[in-house]
Amino acid sequence: MPMLPVTGGELYYEDRGDGERSIVFAHGAGGNHMSWWQQVPRFSQRYRCITIDHRGFGQSLDHSGEGIRAYPRDLEELLDHLGIASTAIIAQSMGGFTGMTFAGRHPERVWALVMANTFLGVGDEDLMAKAREHWANLAQIDPGGPAYEQTNMVGDRFEREHPERLFLYQQVRALNPPIDLPEGYTVEDGAVPVADLANLGVPVLFLAGEEDGTIPIELTAAAQQHVAGSRIERVPEAGHSLYWEMPELFNARVDAFFDEVLGA
Repeated sequence: MPMLPVTGGELYYEDRGDGERSIVFAHGAGGNHMSWWQQVPRFSQRYRCITIDHRGFGQSLDHSGEGIRAYPRDLEELLDHLGIASTAIIAQSMGGFTGMTFAGRHPERVWALVMANTFLGVGDEDLMAKAREHWANLAQIDPGGPAYEQTNMVGDRFEREHPERLFLYQQVRALNPPIDLPEGYTVEDGAVPVADLANLGVPVLFLAGEEDGTIPIELTAAAQQHVAGSRIERVPEAGHSLYWEMPELFNARVDAFFDEVLGA
């Protein structure tokens, strides 16, 4: 599959399906292009599905060291290369920065945005401060232990009932090189100002797990209030990886949202 030279790096992507409309899948910090194995087979029946490795993840390379700051530009260069004028974006956790920031810069190029377990890209300073405090508390947990996996990655029910799929999640994540954030980076970098979100003009669906230990549902709900015309759907017993934990529910909610946007 192709590797696209982009400014300051190389972007690995896969392109499946031949639908008239496209979807880009933007993974989180625990994933890569393979994370969407429970989504692509379904959505590629109707849509052109583009999965990527963000630079510094999977097979993508970050020569410039820009890291997450370059994600929206990488997406723009990829869409230009593929000749895609407008796309939907399904963004998970860290990928929310890619999705929301790209939508803020290029709303005419996004026909729908799904923000799954994420508020990243929403430029609310108070919200960011609460997030930093929460993440500082999480840092006290041993990142190699089972408590970390349960608290940060999945919900309690999933951890109990699907240890084999939790193991697969861990294996996919282990294929990534160590995360290396740019020097001086903060989560506010490049986020869309709240004033701009009031006039975004892009249909946005926030999906939030009620057991999300990484991005608590209260933070996602607060972010959603800033995005005009958006809505939030809360999912009981779901943790930080709704797309992985409850794929049938996730896919159905996203499908229904897309049908609503397209007037199907």
